[in-house]
Amino acid sequence: MLCRWIVGMLLGTALVGVTSPWFVRSYVPRIEDPTRGVAVLQPGSDYRWRSEGYATTQIGPMGMPGKVTLEHEDPGGLRLALWGDSQAEGVCVEDREKIAAQVARLSSNQIHVYPFARSGDDCNDWIAQITTLRDNDLVHVDAHVFLIVEWSDWTVEIADADEGLDPSRSKISATFPAFLIQAVRNILTTGDGSTRRRLRFRPGPDRSQQVSIDSETSGEPRLAKAERLSGQLERLRRQCDAPCIFVYAPLIPAIIDGETLFNDPDQWLFDRFRRHCSAHGFYVLDARDAMTAAARVGDWPRGFHNGQFGVGHYNATGNRIIAEQLLEIPDRFASSVQPQHDDPAKD
Repeated sequence: MLCRWIVGMLLGTALVGVTSPWFVRSYVPRIEDPTRGVAVLQPGSDYRWRSEGYATTQIGPMGMPGKVTLEHEDPGGLRLALWGDSQAEGVCVEDREKIAAQVARLSSNQIHVYPFARSGDDCNDWIAQITTLRDNDLVHVDAHVFLIVEWSDWTVEIADADEGLDPSRSKISATFPAFLIQAVRNILTTGDGSTRRRLRFRPGPDRSQQVSIDSETSGEPRLAKAERLSGQLERLRRQCDAPCIFVYAPLIPAIIDGETLFNDPDQWLFDRFRRHCSAHGFYVLDARDAMTAAARVGDWPRGFHNGQFGVGHYNATGNRIIAEQLLEIPDRFASSVQPQHDDPAKD
């Protein structure tokens, strides 16, 4: 009986190991990229994503997801650095459906996008990398594009980016199979993959985890959020001498409690944001109308998240809409590489 149990365990583990690439995401080692000054996924590797979406991403130079070459040989065209979090990173869709590829295709390769977005980043990370790129001659960038999906990325306190590379994590990713790493993560962390799970072995309610409703639902004062946004934009203007373009693509429309909501609850903050951008000479592109139009005809711009439709990351449709927004950059932008300040916040 013991022998059969051991054989069954080994055969079951082998079956899971062989079939895991179909169902389990990959874990890729990270390296320190001197050009960007941050830890990036190892160039030349393939990154599988099997959560909300089913895709394999090729990691290119400087850790760029889906972009395996640089257009050094092309003297023309507009070069845009794309900054954002996992929404702009786009690992849940194939490389041909990512924002950079769709911009290149729609512009007949006249606009080149460098996808520098990384999951979990916010404006502190982007501004730090922009400062590093500014002092590096390897990559020439004509303008910086920021994809705004959640305001929390721009309303954080000003702080230095924490870019310490943990060699042990990269060693684990390179040594152990992905299904084993994922199994351990599922045991030690909660569903978000980062919060440490508290293992309990006794019955009864877990009183230590109970929090008051008031503490969870109390909203942050609007003034504090607006002041932090203003401070981050001023900081960006001081540390970035290249033109900046913001693409506003929040999680609107949204499906909440079975109802589709089209109104943006953060319109007040967007209005303040546009005024700040106008003062600083930044461009603002608003993708909300295009996202809403696509959703109304059944072509939803976002995929699944935790089994719920329409609240996940941008899919091929959402990326196409964002790419089309970048095509609206004025032609004078490519020639002068300086924004005209007659109406910089015009959509």
